[in-house]
Amino acid sequence: MAWRQNEQTFDALSVVNKALPDTMVSYAHLSNVNRVTGTNAEMKSDLLNVSYAGLAAGTLTGYAYLLDYTKSASQSTQTLGLRFSGASKIGESIKVLYTAEFAQQGDYAKNPAAYTVNYYLAEAGGTVSGVTAKLGYEALQGDGVHSVQTPLATLHAFNGWADQFLVTPVNGLQDAYLSVDGAAAGVNLMAVYHGFYSYRGGADYGTELDLQAMKKFAKNYALIAKYAAYSAGVAPGIVDTDKMWLVGQLSF
Repeated sequence: MAWRQNEQTFDALSVVNKALPDTMVSYAHLSNVNRVTGTNAEMKSDLLNVSYAGLAAGTLTGYAYLLDYTKSASQSTQTLGLRFSGASKIGESIKVLYTAEFAQQGDYAKNPAAYTVNYYLAEAGGTVSGVTAKLGYEALQGDGVHSVQTPLATLHAFNGWADQFLVTPVNGLQDAYLSVDGAAAGVNLMAVYHGFYSYRGGADYGTELDLQAMKKFAKNYALIAKYAAYSAGVAPGIVDTDKMWLVGQLSF
């Protein structure tokens, strides 16, 4: 769902190649990021993503994201990672879902710092009678000075819709979450519960409950109601936060 009025876009050149069986190679060179806040960031960044879907159990993806910021060298990072995601059927009505990912991030280009931090993701779930439930664990390592950052990501979609962790704290972030989604009376429903902790020291960073209902009309219209309730822990500078959105969407 593209719900922001001002979306993040890129000044970039991208190439996608599917010449090899079950393989997709994507490369992009970014020269500028146009952020949702109306600001921009000049860069000379290269993104490479290679995925192979020829395995019976799922898709294996490797990636290298080399972010070189022109005017803020301290933000330049190199991220190398591997992800596996798939689904398996049990009988005719049950589908088992699973995802595992590991990445390592460190300084890049003219970044004056020297550091390495890791990223971990493990997720398991299943779909029965149109209802999907997932239990997941995501960890963005922090060493007290540097932490895994994802500045080009669709940040609102991860670590809670209340947007309290758009920048990863220096002690890192652990997110243990449970999500359930399905449909009732033609309305798509989703609920997600998060438990947040620092990676370094395991401090309680709070909890969050996210709820969403979406109703589509004909082929081109949708109404969406979203609610996020974040209950703060001991994360510095963060307080209890409630947010609600009512969105009308027209697609054509």
